[in-house]
Amino acid sequence: MRSLFLALISISLFGMPLAWAGTINSVRDIPDELKNLREGRLSIADTTLLDVRIGRETLDKVRSRFGAAKTFRVPENSVSADDEICYLSNIPDDTTRLVFGSGPMGGWSHVTQFQVLSSTSHKFPCTPSPLVSRIIKTQSGIHLGMPLKELSEKLGRPTQQGQGYVIYSFEQKTVHPKDEVFDMLSGVEATIVNGHVTSFRVFLIESN
Repeated sequence: MRSLFLALISISLFGMPLAWAGTINSVRDIPDELKNLREGRLSIADTTLLDVRIGRETLDKVRSRFGAAKTFRVPENSVSADDEICYLSNIPDDTTRLVFGSGPMGGWSHVTQFQVLSSTSHKFPCTPSPLVSRIIKTQSGIHLGMPLKELSEKLGRPTQQGQGYVIYSFEQKTVHPKDEVFDMLSGVEATIVNGHVTSFRVFLIESN
């Protein structure tokens, strides 16, 4: 079950084949194979951004607060990729994008991840929003421009590291409210330039 779970996670989070390799411009380019999972999980504060908490809010709830936004998938015709919506800062010269996603484990409804991008080479529809800017951060303080040292002090040593990116991934068994034992996978991915965060993704997914 664990191998199937991780395979589904790989598909739902990234929608790219494991053999993918290329230039890292944002967290959307990070290779999708999670390695060296550490026991534990992210905190509620880590998985909450602008009062949107992963696993609690739906994409429709996000739209009601941030504004109407078109749903897209990457790849476009993938049957397993996340449904995503994107918001763009409406501040002049601020290219920050905020992307919320829901994949199979969220029923393509409940938010299972969010991304904050300082820029990206990927083309997808984004709706301008006054709530988005380069200063937004998770409730725990993860933000663009954050020193890598500070991020590691918060999350521990990276479980995976490559040229220009780091990953902190956690796995544990947890008791679901329905009294079923679930696998939980959570983590933070970040791209790093000159020792500082230039984009990050936070995810938390449960599966039985």
